Amino acid sequence: MQVDVLFVGDFRFPGGTSTSIASEARALAAAGYRLGLLAIATSPLSDLRPIHPEISALVEEGLARFVPPRQPVTAELTLLQHPLAFEQLPAVPPRVTSHRCLMIVHHPAVDAAGVAQYDTAQVAALAEALFGPVTWAPVGPKVRESLERLVSPPPMTPEDWVNVIDPQAWTTDRQSPLPRARPVIGRHSRPDIAKWPGDRDTFLTAYPEAPDLAVRLLGYSEALDEIVGERPANWEVLPFGAMPARDFLHSLDYFSYFHSPRWVEAFGRSILEAMATGLVCLLPPQFEGLFGDGAVYCTPEEVAGHVRRLERDPVARAALSDRARRIVADRYGPRVAVARVAALIGAPRPQAPPADVVRPRVLFFTSNGVGMGHLARCMASARRLSQAVEPVIVTMSKAFGVVRDEGMLAEYLCYFRALDIPHAVWTAKMSAELGDILDYYAPEVFVFDGNVPYEGMLAALDLRPEMWRVWQRRPLWRPGTGDEALDLSTEFDVVIEPGELAAPVDRGPTVDRSDITLKVPPVRFLDEDEALPRPAARALLGLDPDRPAVLLQLGAGNNFDFGTAAQLVFDLAEPSLGPRSDLQVVFARWRISETATPLPAHVRLLDTFPISRHLKAFDFAVASAGYNTFHENIAAALPTLFVANDHPEQDEQWLRADYAALRGLGLAARADDIHALRRGLDALLRPDIRTRIAAACAAAGTRNGATATARFLEGLAMTRKASFLAFRAVEAEVAG
Repeated sequence: MQVDVLFVGDFRFPGGTSTSIASEARALAAAGYRLGLLAIATSPLSDLRPIHPEISALVEEGLARFVPPRQPVTAELTLLQHPLAFEQLPAVPPRVTSHRCLMIVHHPAVDAAGVAQYDTAQVAALAEALFGPVTWAPVGPKVRESLERLVSPPPMTPEDWVNVIDPQAWTTDRQSPLPRARPVIGRHSRPDIAKWPGDRDTFLTAYPEAPDLAVRLLGYSEALDEIVGERPANWEVLPFGAMPARDFLHSLDYFSYFHSPRWVEAFGRSILEAMATGLVCLLPPQFEGLFGDGAVYCTPEEVAGHVRRLERDPVARAALSDRARRIVADRYGPRVAVARVAALIGAPRPQAPPADVVRPRVLFFTSNGVGMGHLARCMASARRLSQAVEPVIVTMSKAFGVVRDEGMLAEYLCYFRALDIPHAVWTAKMSAELGDILDYYAPEVFVFDGNVPYEGMLAALDLRPEMWRVWQRRPLWRPGTGDEALDLSTEFDVVIEPGELAAPVDRGPTVDRSDITLKVPPVRFLDEDEALPRPAARALLGLDPDRPAVLLQLGAGNNFDFGTAAQLVFDLAEPSLGPRSDLQVVFARWRISETATPLPAHVRLLDTFPISRHLKAFDFAVASAGYNTFHENIAAALPTLFVANDHPEQDEQWLRADYAALRGLGLAARADDIHALRRGLDALLRPDIRTRIAAACAAAGTRNGATATARFLEGLAMTRKASFLAFRAVEAEVAG
């Protein structure tokens, strides 16, 4: 793989680092440079963080390509982003050949209190071991000063590698009269306490507590209340990420930026964004070297006075706004990014067709289960991975054939009960067999979907520490169960929890561990637009288009008897006895069912996967309240009588069913309560009740968490995990 410019770093960084990388990359791509992104994980960041959306957008728009972990790459210029990303060896060493390499220093080496933020010598040694000679490029004067004060400063570029921004993407007309009752002062920042004023007095002067002024703060966290105390009445605070920065800045009239004395601002990316929108910025004098006459420099105590002065002088305010935008365009526009790269490697060359690259793999491993939920959830995410990543599914479910039907690689491992061998023997057998599979497919990411992590599985993973280890587990566990299994969460890098519509009634042990999980919306196999339209679904199933139809989705029946519910529906539509002989009944059979339910002659069989593709064919359903069926039916707005599987090894399905009834999303009955079952059926035979339930389901519609899961896993697959091996900078010994 060949690129002109290779960006290397942890692309999960929030805030200015990632947005700066994205802005520079866009400018270079627009000029015709070929760009690569080589992702490595850093220890300071939580592994729950996804790839920054602005970095992901570069790839989705075809402006840059991720370099997979095992892919060799040649670059004219390599830009190492942020020293913190190079404090640890990556588990999979990058295979990079580069003609020129710069360390873009986004953070000072030492903070205002004199505390080292990273070991410069250690970072330099590791970077050179991986990429060859490296020149350091500070992003601003404060970073340069911190490096120059070191006993042994690293070699540096003569000019700062300043942030760039496309003014056109941020511009707005601020010369027209503002239709607000009072001017709005504000700012946005990450919720890092050091990036905000360090005491109450500074806070309430930089962001004035005054009835004639309004204050809006994006990124304000509850932790800051310990400094501020009671929030002023004229403040509006929003959490970090509550809205796009551009939209937020357009809601302000003035941008006031002051921070703790402990913080050394490397550049001031948020200031640059504010100036690009034409905001009047009120800043400490330290920023004058960067932003010249495009801002007002003052103390926090002077903020309110300057705002009131400029409100009385709209001509001066407009002139200041124009100067701000002009400085941004001249000093920090896309031309700056292109010019400095061209000075190092020349103008872009004609691009050859992209060569084939290694496709990293994500390997999903599922338990057997009494249903198909584990397998279906993994398939839902696997089928949404982009073409850049290859999914492999290893399962203990006998329904593994559906994986191959979807065109994915599939392997089957047998559960110990099916083999009729002792558990200890099976554990050793699993460790060996799974180990062989992992060695053959060499995945970058291993995803386990099951309730209890297997000892043999963990043993196989321990021998392969370079792989990301992910546990995907649904909530709504029974109280008093699973604590021992949940303690194994520490064996994984990430725990993903698919969303649960019935989460408000969850009382299981996973609730208290939600702070260590990556939460995604409810996971479904299909999106709404993938389901067959009603006429097509009915035609495919051979259903009369003018008669009502009910679907029976009662699970595999391997550990629980739903016979009473099924028989009631059979009898309801029996031609000679049933009161609704016009009712068409379809029975869905799971691929893993161990017994075949005898079906009356008037009942059709649906033996296909996924069942959700055909849901629009039906007027209502009688279904188990398992995770997948529950969320698929509600998403399809199919009125359903949910019947819980009450086997003690199952989750609390009765709670899921009762919650649906409480919300009007369906009806609920226990499998042994014949009267409740009959009441539910009678209700669903009424069109007005079905219409009401369908409307409630449509109103509760949620995004499909399978897409979010796939994007996260794809980011992991492209990111080199940090090695457990320590790198030590040593001086070469010279003999003699």
